[in-house]
This record gives sequence, structure tokens and C-alpha cells, in this order.
Amino acid sequence: MDTVNSSLFKGTTGLSRREFSLAIAGALATSPLSYGATRKTADQLLPMDQVAPERRNEVMEIIDSYTIHKQGKPESFPCDPQLYLALLNEPSLTLALWKDLSNAPVRLQHVGPNQYEGDDGMGTTASWEFIYRSSRLHALYCNLSHVRPKSQSKLDGRIVLIVRTEYYKARSELEPAVVQHDVEAFVKVDSKGWRALAKTVRPILEKVLEQQVQEAGWFVSLMGRLVSQHPVWAVDVVKRDRTIPAEYREYFPKVVELAKNSEYSTGRPNMRNQTAQVQPQPREVYR
Repeated sequence: MDTVNSSLFKGTTGLSRREFSLAIAGALATSPLSYGATRKTADQLLPMDQVAPERRNEVMEIIDSYTIHKQGKPESFPCDPQLYLALLNEPSLTLALWKDLSNAPVRLQHVGPNQYEGDDGMGTTASWEFIYRSSRLHALYCNLSHVRPKSQSKLDGRIVLIVRTEYYKARSELEPAVVQHDVEAFVKVDSKGWRALAKTVRPILEKVLEQQVQEAGWFVSLMGRLVSQHPVWAVDVVKRDRTIPAEYREYFPKVVELAKNSEYSTGRPNMRNQTAQVQPQPREVYR
């Protein structure tokens, strides 16, 4: 089965509005920024010889001459590694679970091998392509367009999103394994005429992008906790959603069976109980 990447299309009104629309589209309006960290080249971040030749130059351009860049903080959370990879590798699966808990208008369609298209229902459309993936490294390339409702002005940009992951063994059979990941984003503006706006909105957009990069990783960890605690709900949602590729609908129940908590619930998740994030200390890493 083809395995890849990270699901960054979120679903509640708040997360959808900020992450998929305002945050990323707004970030495209900023001028070139430097965050003081040592700048790395595309070759240092990704095995570029394994990126498809037709994408290689674009990926290097975005990373090497980005308009805005943000490195998220590492996050650690209890999760079965196979469940984590299933959620990360199939965005339509993860979005189906989230949409079952919300009324967000986010739409996502699997249009080809490693390729997705979607919109947030609020003026932002995007096409995503997973350009590299392994158990410890995922990279996504995105073309994004946002039309502002009032002015009808348009923002176009390209994004490279990198997710790095480590896996830590459980202390005992009664405890789950721990996953630690971090998210890094590179944004390249393709629209003209936005530099004047950058001086006015840059402080706000910097903060918004910082939140979104962190929430991108948090979203996957949240779904992992929900599925482990509510396996019956998760399997039912995935089985009923025909937008999810058939191989994932068949594969997912097997993963959930192995990853479910010993004291799992047969009901639906209560999102009001999911505000606190668990940050267990990393332990012995799998090699």
C-alpha cells in the first residue's frame, strides 16, 4: 500500500478559518523574513535526489528563497506508530474523522497518487502533493490560492511543509508508545503588489503562522488520541466515507484494533475534553 504524509486540513470553524484560509493565505502577503536561525538548503533538509525531477527545482526555489519560514516546536504524545502513520499518510481519512465532529465546510479530494485538492469554503483553494515520505520524514508541496471576499483581490503562493518524526518505546505493555514530531513550513509568494501591505500586517501574520505550524502537528496528535480512546466511532466513520480510498478503509480497522486503549470508550468523542495536550517525556527511541 502506498504510504505518505501529513494531514493539515483541519475542521472546526476556528481551526479551519485560521489554518486553511486566513493563516496561510495571510502569510503569503508578508515580505521576506529571517528568524535568526541558520539557514539550511533544500539538500540539507530533504533527500532531493528522491524528489520527483519535475518538482525538484520548485522545491529548491521555495526552500532556498522563501518569503516566510517557520519552525514549529517539537511535540510528544502517546500514540501507536502505525496509527500515527495511517493518520499522517492519508489526509482524507483524518479529515473525515474531524468533519464528523464539526460542521466545517472544508473539502478534500484524492485526485491521484500522493495528490489532493481541497478548499475551505471561505475563498481558499489548494492542491497538495506528497513529494517525499518515510516513517521519519514527510514533505509536502502545495499550490495555494486565496480570494478575499470583500476586495476580490487574489493571493497565490507555494508551500513546502516538512514533518520530522521519532518513535519511542513504551515502558511497559500497559503504556502506549510515544511519538515526537515537529513541523517546518516554507512559503513562497507568487502574487505581486503585496509588499506595501506587509509592513502593516506582518506582526499579526507572523503570530498567526506560528500558531498554524504548531496546530498542524497538534491536529494529528489529537486525532491519534481520539481514535485510540474511541475506536468504534473512528472505524464506523471511516467505513462509511466513500471519499477515502478503499485500501485505507480496509486497512484502518486493523490498525485501530492494535492501537486502541485498554479502557476505550464505545461512544463518540467529546471535544470539550480535548483542550489539554499531553506531553510525555521521550524515552528509548526506535532505531
